[in-house]
Formats: sequence, structure tokens, C-alpha cells
Amino acid sequence: MNDTRGLLAEFAAVQPLVDASRQARAFGYRRLDAFAPFPIEALEPLLTVKARRVPRMACVGALLGIALALWMQIGSVLSYPLNVGGRPLIAVPSIMVVTFLFAVVGAALAAVLTLLWGSRLPRLHHPLFALAAFEGASDDRYFLFIDAADPLFDAELTRAWLAERALDVHEVQP
Repeated sequence: MNDTRGLLAEFAAVQPLVDASRQARAFGYRRLDAFAPFPIEALEPLLTVKARRVPRMACVGALLGIALALWMQIGSVLSYPLNVGGRPLIAVPSIMVVTFLFAVVGAALAAVLTLLWGSRLPRLHHPLFALAAFEGASDDRYFLFIDAADPLFDAELTRAWLAERALDVHEVQP
């Protein structure tokens, strides 16, 4: 059982799922996921992952966009200088618009890529899809998944803890 991906607990109603999720979070589990046929607002604060990297990476993307825009514009002016109308070679007002646009595009691109990477997307297949019981997640069943990568995860203890609260506990193989 050491090659397990995690444990999936099956519930028949919303309230036992919410209660088990609260208890798991209070017990110390952090790598939780819940599946239900409809959104459950009570689970949102329990399962929400804080996106701490996205704002930082957006700032890095904006700075890289600014550096790229300045390098392209100033580099082209310095490699092929044209004196037009007595203007200085590096006229700051003329390069601000392109620099701003590169900053916006760099920040947006970095934020989207960081969000996708942090969410482990696109995930075309997950081992949960192989379980026959998991088909009920889109119909009339509610599931709580505890990932084996959780630091608190112990296969036997977690299975016993979930078995006290759930209808059935399924092992998810990689």
C-alpha cells in the first residue's frame, strides 16, 4: 500500500463531507480535495489554496517585459542612429507606450503560466478517473480525497480515520 496516490472517501450527503473536511483540516491535513455534483460554499475556505506565487511572478514578468522593450528599442536606436529634427537618440516619451504594453503583456503571461503551473494544469488524466465509484461525483455522491503527498498521510491511520466517517474508502493507485 506504499505505492498509493491517496485515499478517496465516499459520502452520501453534503453535511458529512463538510464535517469530514473540517475535521481533516483541523487534524492537520493540507492536501485535500473534494468532489461533488455542485459547488459547496462551505468547502471553499477549507480547500482554498493561497496563490502566493502569482503576484510575485506577475511582477517578474512585468519587469522582464520592460527590460525586453527597452533593450529592443534602445538597442535598435544605438545600432542604427538617425538624427531626425534634432531629437535626442533616446527620446523617453516615444518609447513609453511600447514599454508599458510589454510590461502588461509580460505580467499577464507570467500570471497565467504561473497559475497553470501551480494548478498542475492541463491535467488530461488523473488516477481518480479510473475508479468506478468516482463516476458518482457528477451524479449523486460526494468525495473527499486525501493525497499521499500530504506530510501527515499514513495509509493505515488515514484509512481508519476516514472509514469512521465515510460510506466507503477507496485507494487510488498511480
